[in-house]
Amino acid sequence: YVTAQGTLESDRQAAVHAQIEGEIEERLREVGDAVAGTTGGDEPFLLARIDDRDLQLALAEAAIGLEQARGKLKELDLQRRRAERDLEQARVELEEAEAVFARMSSGITDGTISIEEHERAKFARDLAENRVRAAQASLEQSAVALDLGAVAIREAEVARDRAQLTADRARIRAPFAGVVTVCNVREGELVRKGDLLYRVEDPTTLVVYGDVPVRPAARVEVGDAVMLSSNATPAVATGRVEVVAPTVDRDSGTVRVKVRVDPAAGYRPGLFVTVRIVVDRRPDALVVPKRAVMHHDEDGAYLFTVADGRAQRRLVETGFAKGDVVEVVAGLPDDAQVVVEGQDTLTDGALVETEVEAEGGAEAGEAR
Repeated sequence: YVTAQGTLESDRQAAVHAQIEGEIEERLREVGDAVAGTTGGDEPFLLARIDDRDLQLALAEAAIGLEQARGKLKELDLQRRRAERDLEQARVELEEAEAVFARMSSGITDGTISIEEHERAKFARDLAENRVRAAQASLEQSAVALDLGAVAIREAEVARDRAQLTADRARIRAPFAGVVTVCNVREGELVRKGDLLYRVEDPTTLVVYGDVPVRPAARVEVGDAVMLSSNATPAVATGRVEVVAPTVDRDSGTVRVKVRVDPAAGYRPGLFVTVRIVVDRRPDALVVPKRAVMHHDEDGAYLFTVADGRAQRRLVETGFAKGDVVEVVAGLPDDAQVVVEGQDTLTDGALVETEVEAEGGAEAGEAR
């Protein structure tokens, strides 16, 4: 194992703040209550309500303003349609006036039309041209007014949506399913924008962050199995390594590891736990009690075995240690009888007497 310690916490937790100022009208959730909140508007998912009577009035006014803007747009559209008809009529009249003026111009050449009649036709033609220009200007003005009316509707829609959003913020909601862990709400109390009202956590998303020294951290990989224990409960939890930080903390010289914890009875946010990350396994390992292994600066690790009533000093190579046993990877036969008590006074080749336990016939290996 690579071992670390840390405190369990919810990976999903949120602080719910007041987004508007107002008086708390109703408190629906307290500490310990379960919520299944979404951003929808279902009553069972609410945490609390702020008095929203003024906000509802503002929303109604915004809705009225939007209807007025829509009515004005309809009027402007009618005006534009009339301007289009007027322009079409003026163009028809212009075509007729131009046709009359053309005939008069031909008649004055051959003397069949008087100068006065020609001038009247010219005046009528010029007047028709002016009417076309005026109708065209009126149409352009009505088009601009219609565009402004569309802008006014968009502004009214934004005002309505803003009023709706403000009214919605009077309904305090949980952002996700979880449990209330903090409640700072009292009915009748005035809250201000930014005040912390609730804290909600999802206790099913347990994680723990552990700081592992650099050298052991090199053996830790994402996906490694994890065993967790705590003095507060006999239950053992399991998990997986989810994140291994790519950097080393300069102050502590450790690497932060995030572990995703499987749900376990008795394991809650805030519980202090010991984290054991499984970085290797040795199935069918040969192990001996730790107390049987002696150490010497020159020879390394050794232990005593018993054969034919005499002690044999054996140099061994040890591997993993777990609990009160240690792995022996070289130097010891599988069927050897190992001395576990009194070996500190033994010498190689010394006569020894072994005891046999009364039940089971197991060799105790105690030197005498």
